[in-house]
Amino acid sequence: MLNKNEKRLRELIVKWTQHFKHRKDFLKWREDRMWQENHQEIEINFLEKIIPDLKSKKILDLGSGMGGFLVAMRNRGYNIIGLEFNAEYCEITKLRGKRYSQDVMAINLPGEKMPFEKESFDFIYCNDVLEHCENPFEFLKESRRVLKSDGQMYITVMNRFGFKDPHYHLKFLNWMPRFMSEKYIAYRKKSKDGFLGKDRQKLSEMHYFTYGQFQEMAKKIGFEVWDLRKYKILHPKLFSGEKFQKINKLLSICGLNRLIYFLFRSFYFGNFRLILKVR
Repeated sequence: MLNKNEKRLRELIVKWTQHFKHRKDFLKWREDRMWQENHQEIEINFLEKIIPDLKSKKILDLGSGMGGFLVAMRNRGYNIIGLEFNAEYCEITKLRGKRYSQDVMAINLPGEKMPFEKESFDFIYCNDVLEHCENPFEFLKESRRVLKSDGQMYITVMNRFGFKDPHYHLKFLNWMPRFMSEKYIAYRKKSKDGFLGKDRQKLSEMHYFTYGQFQEMAKKIGFEVWDLRKYKILHPKLFSGEKFQKINKLLSICGLNRLIYFLFRSFYFGNFRLILKVR
């Protein structure tokens, strides 16, 4: 029998996932959201490989959502807190933490207005957030302010010309002008009608970038941009499967791996996975 906290947690997650009922795997996907903290191992292990001293850092989960990553990191003993625009997501996060007797902190504020002193954090984790914020430039500027002089930020950035859109899961969507994209979303019956959130969810309102556009903005703010997928190509052991290691090695021998990656980055990948380093 579910306890009071677990009932409330499930009630909130059902409420905030109901607009995704068009997904073919909706029930499984929603159940994964219920236990989101149990699906973070690959992400955390990868971060630990590329940032070996991560355990010693003070970390901000910026746009911590329903708290899966935040709670998983706390369960591993990391010094991490969250900042989240959605108040009920913050409640979900705290309830999720109580499963493990963890008092998890998730502060309810937007990323453009962080309540932290200058140089408060060594590392910021920001996954699937930038596209939904009000002002990307101010969001990144605030991130730069609260990072220490040798700080780093992991961030995902939506690709304006990605082949399959990460939010609507439709192919060719981002190769269309935005007015056509919205009509196509409606035609495929994938509009997020009934979504309760106040952040940007409509495709034409979200912030997508080409790699060059984002890189230019980040440099103006004071960040050096480090492409994680490109880094993996140069360090094949970071690939999780032996098959990908062999393919990358073959392309490298032929001198094609960087060219093919550039084309994939520009016109295929749904997002860019980046590390921003303070300059």
